[in-house]
Amino acid sequence: MKKATYVMILVLTIFVGGMANAQHAYFPTEGTILYDKTIHVKNLLRRHISTLKDDNFSKKYYQELMDRVSETAVLKKKVSFRGQEMSLESIKETYDPILSNLLRSGLLDYQPTLYQDLSKSISKSTFEIGGSPVFIQDSLLQVKWKITNEYRNIAGYDCRRANGVTLDSVYVVAFYTDQIPLSAGPGTVHGLPGMILGLVVPEQHFNIYATDVKFGSPDLKTVTSRKRDEPMTRQEAHSRLKDILGRWMTDQQLNLLFAAMFL
Repeated sequence: MKKATYVMILVLTIFVGGMANAQHAYFPTEGTILYDKTIHVKNLLRRHISTLKDDNFSKKYYQELMDRVSETAVLKKKVSFRGQEMSLESIKETYDPILSNLLRSGLLDYQPTLYQDLSKSISKSTFEIGGSPVFIQDSLLQVKWKITNEYRNIAGYDCRRANGVTLDSVYVVAFYTDQIPLSAGPGTVHGLPGMILGLVVPEQHFNIYATDVKFGSPDLKTVTSRKRDEPMTRQEAHSRLKDILGRWMTDQQLNLLFAAMFL
């Protein structure tokens, strides 16, 4: 009888303790997340070269770069979030001259500053193309998700995998945690029941994973334009850039270019 009573008390203690822990579970609503974006540079260059016409003067230049460029490059990103708002920015670092040139050209990364208000379905981003600023303001990107039963631990968080399609045909793989309740991530891809801590975009030859999560009041980056920089929707940017670049670039190149800009 004493043994049975002891077991019952032990079970009740564990149960009550579990209830107390559940009641005090902490779901942060503001903080910053650091990410490493790994770009498979040689694979990206091979893809780019394959889209160029044989008489394109850039083709030989990129072919010669293949022997001198590094296999991969890692860029640092920071996401700040508070409530239903988030911002993304690039952390400036020094790269070798070849990678620096590829970054300036936009081939590796447009290094945008992004701001999103999920409660208002607003997305704003700004970046440069050929030294000229581009300012995009539009609704949130639409993504069709299928959540799987695969899990991965990222930066100390158990994250669940989801496969998605966006921009008509771009396939993405995301790992999100519901322990950070904001439906956002390291870019415009969103719409899952928690923060995306890992994102893979095979077509763009990159993956980005969180390395550190810190809670506390963040410094959100707002995105504004100069008075003479007219904001464009994604469709307007697509049409305008196609008019300018269409004579030199194939449709395949343009589609890859726009996916890199809008993600």
